[in-house]
Amino acid sequence: MTVVKAAASHQLYDELVAIVGQERVNDNPVIISAYSKDACHLEAERPGIVVMPNSVEEVQKIVKLCAKTKSPIMPSGGRNGICGACLPRVPNAVMLDMVNMKKLVKLDEDVMTVTVESGMRWAELIHILDNHGYKLGFRGPYGGNAATIAGSVSINSMGYAASKFGPAPEGVVSLEVVLPSGEIVRTGSAWNKDAQVFTRYSSFADLTGIFLGDHGTLGVKTKLTLKIYPNAPFSSYIDLGFTNLEDAAIAFLEIQKRGLTEELNCLLARESADTYFPGLLDSHPGINATIHSVIMETDQQLAERKVQIIREIGQELKGKDLGNFAAQIHWAEKFNEVQPMYNNGFWLNTCHLRPIVRLPELMKRMRTIFKKYNLEKNGIKWIADALAVDRAYTAAWVTIFAPTRDKMELAEKAWNEMLDAAIETGGCPYWNGLLWENRTLEKVEENFIQLYRTLKNAIDPDNIMAPNVFEGGY
Repeated sequence: MTVVKAAASHQLYDELVAIVGQERVNDNPVIISAYSKDACHLEAERPGIVVMPNSVEEVQKIVKLCAKTKSPIMPSGGRNGICGACLPRVPNAVMLDMVNMKKLVKLDEDVMTVTVESGMRWAELIHILDNHGYKLGFRGPYGGNAATIAGSVSINSMGYAASKFGPAPEGVVSLEVVLPSGEIVRTGSAWNKDAQVFTRYSSFADLTGIFLGDHGTLGVKTKLTLKIYPNAPFSSYIDLGFTNLEDAAIAFLEIQKRGLTEELNCLLARESADTYFPGLLDSHPGINATIHSVIMETDQQLAERKVQIIREIGQELKGKDLGNFAAQIHWAEKFNEVQPMYNNGFWLNTCHLRPIVRLPELMKRMRTIFKKYNLEKNGIKWIADALAVDRAYTAAWVTIFAPTRDKMELAEKAWNEMLDAAIETGGCPYWNGLLWENRTLEKVEENFIQLYRTLKNAIDPDNIMAPNVFEGGY
């Protein structure tokens, strides 16, 4: 941050410089502008100053300073999310940019865990582990070149390998968190200083879970311990096509129930395939929904047998074997395939969770909205995609792309109705942020949100940590 000279006007500037050094503190308006956005179009307050800690000790000092002065703090990672989760809701916040804290702390092969600092990016950790013969379970969101591990677990990210291993928080064994008081808590078996960090559930209540999905409101995550697995060097792939979404959804559910895949995606309409994989269905005019399976195993015969089972499930429902091009490209281009989608225009997404059986219901509502706003005639493309998760549910993404700024107003009208439709058909967003917060607060039971607020008040009585998040509005 030394290229653009700081304004040195923020009230904590000198004290923050004393903690981390001048080169890692900046309140210049150019820097502040850059830090006032993530990858979505939503806007909130700009931070007042940005500071980049290099260690947990520096984080502690920063947080204690903010606690003493009752200054708001907003932790942030790679800022490539699409829900506005890392954007401040109050003026003049101290934004912690955690990306300098990216060390691998320990690879513990005895208990199959890896401990990293919070700013480690998914792509980098995957590479490090691969060199040691290991893999993660959940591999990171689709923007994993930039996304940090702490950022992803803070907002319940979905992405690569969630079909087998669940969302980002499922892989977490333990956390090191700097509380709003500046004190440190270590969760899971790390409560015992003489024990290895090997399990999340140990002796007491699951304190790890309190900080997962908290959107940074309960503390600053500084270290994370994740589960690791032996590399699975044998991969196989299969794409299936169906004449209708109803049959595809039944097959999609059956494949997922059996736990056959590392990654399992369903494109919910022909238009989605045409946007995502141009030309894939040119020679298959009757196909209107597709399923794409990625299998990884330690044994080649087992991988091939799983493909055979998936093929048989598809054929029982009159599915067609389309080869393996789309599934293979999807997996091979990990973290790189999302970026070209911006060529279609700016994303307006409806990321949420839902049972697989309710995918056709969602698409029926979405098509009604597409028709109402004449999206196709206005050059607004769309993709409807579902990533299987756990045994029987999915992360569903219905995304529209506004090709030019003059189409944005129309696209936003359609998008807001799409967000309502997702909730009304039983969807539950996995992250909140500015994208979903007002809608989820309208639906949430009072006892549920009040319990969170009781915890927040106990941990952060002065409400300095990500204030006003989960409070609604902006």
